[in-house]
Amino acid sequence: MSDPGIRDLTNQYNTQLTPEQEAAFLKAYPNPKDWYDYDMRGAWLAGAGQAGNGHYPDTYKKPNHPTFSTGSQYSRGPQIGGTWSDLGNGKWAFQASPVNLQFMSPYELKDYFSRVEPGNELFLPGEGAFERTFKK
Repeated sequence: MSDPGIRDLTNQYNTQLTPEQEAAFLKAYPNPKDWYDYDMRGAWLAGAGQAGNGHYPDTYKKPNHPTFSTGSQYSRGPQIGGTWSDLGNGKWAFQASPVNLQFMSPYELKDYFSRVEPGNELFLPGEGAFERTFKK
């Protein structure tokens, strides 16, 4: 199981803002709990909003976000996120990476998907099902 002490990245992976931008950001997003696993400063600066499903773009997900993916600007070097594949009909499959499992156990990821990503599929590293399904 992952170490709860390394899960909080509130003060890491944040876009640097000017003092004026920071003041405007804090007015727009005063709740630090929203910064835990997402670079809200970067999203705010880019004008990225929530989609109809309540999700923000992957671009600003931090490595501790349950669905940190290769779409994140922070997915590079040894910290490569998981991979999303379109299943059609608005459904997606997520192949978790070892980085995803550094922050959440397989049980926690499965629970997250059942609650937050209903209808989307989760594949864990080493299961091989993702490769058999998508890498034909």
